[in-house]
Amino acid sequence: MGETVTLTIDGRETQAKVGETLLQVARRMGAAIPTLCYHPAVSPYGACRLCLVEVKVRGRTRLVTSCCYPIREGLEAFTQSDRVLKARRGVMRLLLARAPESPELRKLAESMGITDPQLPSVTKGKRDCILCGLCVSVCNEVMGAAAISFSYRGVERVVTAPFEQSSPACLACGACAAVCPVGSVVLEYDGETVTVEPFGNRRPALRCRECGALIGGKGMGERVAQQLSGRLTQAVDLCAECKRKISAQAICQAGTAVVAWPALPEGVTER
Repeated sequence: MGETVTLTIDGRETQAKVGETLLQVARRMGAAIPTLCYHPAVSPYGACRLCLVEVKVRGRTRLVTSCCYPIREGLEAFTQSDRVLKARRGVMRLLLARAPESPELRKLAESMGITDPQLPSVTKGKRDCILCGLCVSVCNEVMGAAAISFSYRGVERVVTAPFEQSSPACLACGACAAVCPVGSVVLEYDGETVTVEPFGNRRPALRCRECGALIGGKGMGERVAQQLSGRLTQAVDLCAECKRKISAQAICQAGTAVVAWPALPEGVTER
């Protein structure tokens, strides 16, 4: 079962397992805590700071990032105090200054009561990257490719491929685009090539062997094929629609075979 501790969140006492974070426990209790850099598939990073909550330990209170704050016995936490809400709005205004053109960010800001960022933009263009680090983490921790990382400092800080050149380590798997909370990362297909923007990683595209539809990057297909065995590798270069069709055909053929199977002689039973 694991060791448990007792803590209080917004005046409600609860129990949780040692090793859980304050964000996990609070959300399980129904607390509305906004996040942008948190994803259960990767290690918590605490970059966006939107998940700030107020904790009270030994009579003293302070603001902490709940996504990476470990719970402890007797902890008191407040997720909707005036201090917390004010701090979150301040963080959101800074994020809007970083990515003023992001529709996802503006929508979240409006839900927090922010309609005017009140800060000038500190970046140029429409990249909309908020430097949450999710794409870097998923590429490194989950895919094991490490094809992108942070570069430069201050307002010039960006996520890019090494030396700002197309990385041969990129699998063009789309994991970075899937976890990006503001839609800054996209996959662009051009003939037989897939490009992961804004990193400029260009890799050969993988097409469905049945219908020719684009599936993703060939590097990702090769990685998956290495980890599979036998007939399962035959499904790597099939799109979702063709997989369903082939599976349906196999089921129909199996059903026909069962119907055509000769009946057991009279007086003989199955064992």
